[in-house]
Amino acid sequence: MKAISSENVNEIICRTLSIINPKIIKHGEITGYILYKMLECEHVYSDHDLVDYTMLSILHDIGLYKEPNVQNVVDLDSKDVWSHSIYGFLFLKYFTPLKDKAEIVLYHHIDYNRYHLISSKYLHIIECLNLADHMDTFMHLRQDDMEKDYFVKYRDIKFSGKALDLFFRAEAKFKITEKLVNGTYKKELSEFLSKKVFSEKYKKGFLEMLVYTIDFRSEHTVIHSMATVSFARQLGRLMRLSGVELHNLYYGALLHDLGKLAIPLEILESPGRLSAEEMKIMKAHVRITEMILEGVVDQDVLEIAVRHHEKLDGTGYHKGLTKEDLTLPQQIVAVADILSALYGRRSYKDSFESDKIKKILWNDAENNKISKPVVECLLRNYDSIISKFETEKQQTIGLYLDIKEQYEVIAQKFTTYL
Repeated sequence: MKAISSENVNEIICRTLSIINPKIIKHGEITGYILYKMLECEHVYSDHDLVDYTMLSILHDIGLYKEPNVQNVVDLDSKDVWSHSIYGFLFLKYFTPLKDKAEIVLYHHIDYNRYHLISSKYLHIIECLNLADHMDTFMHLRQDDMEKDYFVKYRDIKFSGKALDLFFRAEAKFKITEKLVNGTYKKELSEFLSKKVFSEKYKKGFLEMLVYTIDFRSEHTVIHSMATVSFARQLGRLMRLSGVELHNLYYGALLHDLGKLAIPLEILESPGRLSAEEMKIMKAHVRITEMILEGVVDQDVLEIAVRHHEKLDGTGYHKGLTKEDLTLPQQIVAVADILSALYGRRSYKDSFESDKIKKILWNDAENNKISKPVVECLLRNYDSIISKFETEKQQTIGLYLDIKEQYEVIAQKFTTYL
């Protein structure tokens, strides 16, 4: 039951994050490749740990996605290293399967001669990531910006001499820079990540991370996505979908709004009715989601994700499909998406009253826009469906609050490293 294969998880991540800023994820991929080859050269890590450390390195600058209009990763990395390191650490700790290994990201910008100030069982990985990060940064500097004998001058000061020696051993063995220049590193990185069969929990963790990434632009959209997942799964069970259908339903609902990362925030969070031109832009999120998922997820998952705005009478988008074209799981996600939009709060509106929500859904069902059997099931179980989602939402909000509180504590602590 593979809705999404292990080898495609990283591809989905890279395609999605490239929408926000392609420069950051490219830097992450290169840094991740360098670290992977350095650690492979040591022959002491299990495949599981190697995958973890490589995925972590690919995502080591994920905190930068909170920064608007990052034009040059090198410049921002040199000016403000702590805020994105702290946020990236907390984000990866709470929203990915990497958990305690995320502290590697927290410390990856600390100069080697200050390592005595920190205590971590991952110090060697930290020094290797620090070096790999420096290496990619150094490769992007213009000739006149390069400091002569940089790696000699700052050995065991900015970075670990031991890590530098390891890099040179790996370079001699694997020809790292040659592969970075000719681009073959990408295929090698993909093949390595595909060797390790990710558990379902591991895949879900990283794909849920992508949904939370939308929080960098719109917290309301994150809650909307998680509500759609909750409502769809509950309706799917109540309507007795098969195990395979529920499996695909989950992933389709989870990924259905990834394309919103490309929609301007003023449209995404618009308090008023969208103009015809704005609506055209908003509708594009479905096609963008399709572009992200095409070829890397099961076809059933893809269709569930991109058909949530189709209507039974053919008036929906983006393909104008009709009831005969739409499966029950697709119809369930369409209803769940509408319920989530009506029930959700925005900065400019409160949640609609339950009676109003039920009336709108029933009218849409009566007018052959959405599935009447699905709506009837929803209305029979409305209170329990909402109650369960509220419990789940509190857990999610709790994580956000934990992150905000811990960010302040860690930021204060990091003043000793400045």
